[in-house]
Amino acid sequence: MNGALSPRAMVFGLGFLAATAAFLVMANLGFNRTMLMVPIAGAWAVALMGLRPTVEKEHHASLYFAFGIMALMIFFIHETYEMKGKVRNFPLIVGYAGVVLSALDIASVTETTIGRFVTRVLGAMLDPTEIKQRRFTRELVVFAVMSLGVLGIWLFGFLIASPIFVFLWVLIGGGKSLKLSLYVGFATLVFIVGLFELILKYELFRGVVTMWIMEMMFE
Repeated sequence: MNGALSPRAMVFGLGFLAATAAFLVMANLGFNRTMLMVPIAGAWAVALMGLRPTVEKEHHASLYFAFGIMALMIFFIHETYEMKGKVRNFPLIVGYAGVVLSALDIASVTETTIGRFVTRVLGAMLDPTEIKQRRFTRELVVFAVMSLGVLGIWLFGFLIASPIFVFLWVLIGGGKSLKLSLYVGFATLVFIVGLFELILKYELFRGVVTMWIMEMMFE
């Protein structure tokens, strides 16, 4: 790999720009969110196919993993726009931040000038021999856990899912004691409620299941 883009990658780059232009035109014409997912999916696909030649073969799994996270975040953003009012603001921040971080992760595995720059910045605290060494099995586990976390937030909301997620992460992932894990999970709940609900007066997303139960109880 010499970092130069192949003609094939350039063609896919033009395809990516075309899909982006189609998205902008459709958004300007007032197409609904579901229809707007068509050019987004097209841009995602051509970006994956175009960047694959710029990634060493042993890092292809990491590339697919990063694109998988980006797809999950895009879907999360799409579903978040179904919410009303201020409730959707925080989930949107999470979704867009996830897209940016996954884009940086994608860039870091490419053998391009931008990729090497991102790797140096993101890997500044790593030993040089550790940079670009990916453990795909561990990434897959983390991806599955984070996906369950996002699903839990969507179903039960931040106030329920977040402390439970942190509790299980500390207990199982960190191997800490049950007592400490409970403390950390409870501290997470206090922090979220205190900061967002009390100080910022910001109503967090309650979750589709939680809102359904509350509607049933107060009808």
